[in-house]
Amino acid sequence: MGTNRKFYRTVSTGPYRRFSKSATSYMLCFWAALCPQLLALAATKSYASLAIILCTVLGALLSEFQEFLDGKRAVFSAAYSLLTGTLVGFYFPANFPPVAALLLTFVMMFSAKCVFGRHGISWLNPVAFTLAGAWFVGHFYFPGFLIPKAELLLKNPSLFLVEGLSSRSQFDNGITDFLNAAVFEKFGASVPGGYVSLLWDAQCAIPAFRFNALTLLASIFLVAFDIEGGLVPCVFLASYSLLVKFLSPVLLGGAPFSGDIALALFSGGTVFTAFFLLQWQGTLPRSLSGRILYAVLGGCAAFVFCGTGTSPIGSVMTVLFLNIVSPAITSYEDSSRRKKIASLLEREGV
Repeated sequence: MGTNRKFYRTVSTGPYRRFSKSATSYMLCFWAALCPQLLALAATKSYASLAIILCTVLGALLSEFQEFLDGKRAVFSAAYSLLTGTLVGFYFPANFPPVAALLLTFVMMFSAKCVFGRHGISWLNPVAFTLAGAWFVGHFYFPGFLIPKAELLLKNPSLFLVEGLSSRSQFDNGITDFLNAAVFEKFGASVPGGYVSLLWDAQCAIPAFRFNALTLLASIFLVAFDIEGGLVPCVFLASYSLLVKFLSPVLLGGAPFSGDIALALFSGGTVFTAFFLLQWQGTLPRSLSGRILYAVLGGCAAFVFCGTGTSPIGSVMTVLFLNIVSPAITSYEDSSRRKKIASLLEREGV
């Protein structure tokens, strides 16, 4: 205890985080869920995106370099940098200069620690903060909204993306025919060809927007092995989908109840953001009701920032908005909890 006396004199307002092997394992398991998408990038010869991801990982490592020199939490810092750097790289478009991506990642992550403190980056998602800075500096590298407004007024505007695919998966027709015969035909509906290819590879310049089928498999992995919870992402996606389905046609002047949920969920990195950024440790409210409110507000924010889909940066702005809102929810939770305790003590005569 004598050697740790100095440590126990330190009082911090930061969230409780135990820097241990378990934390390192959590980060590495979280990163492992991204590996299939990294392999898919290699299989599709997306070497420019892989080079950017490598550079953003190096930028994240450089931002932690001082802690490596001091010998503090070296293993944890490496795993943390690997995860955050990889996530940042997934949101950069393939045409973004790799060296600029490295420098921006280093500067933004280092700035986050300087401005918000070492523990402050647990309250603020460092990936979203870095990407917001990258968008501000190099927004001209990012793609714009991919669906013209005139197409949004039509039924199933996601077909516009399907028709824009340069090639389709060889399994597309077989899987589509099977699903129509086994599932959708019973409900008097059918799915046109091309959606399987869109889920497999949307062929977008931003890797996080491309492999939605792999993102869904990764989300199952994260939830099944209790690496991340499924409540917040599911409530978030459900609330956003309902707004797109019922409210967007009214605002756009289209047919009622005709919003394209497939377009909203499987473009703009919505599902990827829901499972990989939305639940960043330290940014979630603690109570069940607080988390549900957080997720519903996230769905509303996504409707504002992302619209009906294909937004290049809307999902990231949604995360930053929630980082601002979450402390207010937490403060209300704490106030409510104190009132309940005070009322209980009063009844007990304490």
